[in-house]
Amino acid sequence: MVDFEELKDALINGRKEEAVELTQKALEEGISARHLISNVILPASKVVGDRYEHGEFFLSELVQYGDTLKVVMGPIMARLKEEIGDERQERVGRVVLATVKGDLHDIGKNIVRLFLEGNGFEVLDLGVDVPAEKVIDVAIEYNADIIALSCLMSVTRDGVKEVIDELSRRGLRSRFAVLVGGRSTSEKWAGQIGADRWAPDAVNAVDAAFDLIRQQS
Repeated sequence: MVDFEELKDALINGRKEEAVELTQKALEEGISARHLISNVILPASKVVGDRYEHGEFFLSELVQYGDTLKVVMGPIMARLKEEIGDERQERVGRVVLATVKGDLHDIGKNIVRLFLEGNGFEVLDLGVDVPAEKVIDVAIEYNADIIALSCLMSVTRDGVKEVIDELSRRGLRSRFAVLVGGRSTSEKWAGQIGADRWAPDAVNAVDAAFDLIRQQS
């Protein structure tokens, strides 16, 4: 039986071959993709985020972790799609996803993208440090249902509010649902700036996205 703590440690510290081997072994043992995501991927991401924020990890460790995560998530997402089966063959909804202007962090955003795609959403990922105008222009062109914004640092939270304010300025606020998340955000803050929903992690982001789509139908 795969030791989850061992797998988590390999992932956190970027030991790619070991992490892939342990992930494959866990899947072969019948561990569900959702279980691995909840008990390994999300906790590992939190540890990496905390270490980076406190100066224990630097950009090189962050990149190494991101590369390892990407490889590990390949077979996990393939299994997740099998577990979901044919439940959601039709398009669920379209999401424009971005880390806001001034923020260069993308680990959490990337995990959210994988979760949304694994649950049937079409996701257009704009990357990091994306200004409000670009987010909205692309959302219009893409005919998105949801604008999902990530923000790790408190000094860049204004980038989220700028998107909401720009939507209002253009008379488009009711056209798109706005979902926000990230370490520096909270449910109370999201409500104060006029976001439609807040999610503390990728699992809750998927649930929130489904709720927002249901509200639009």
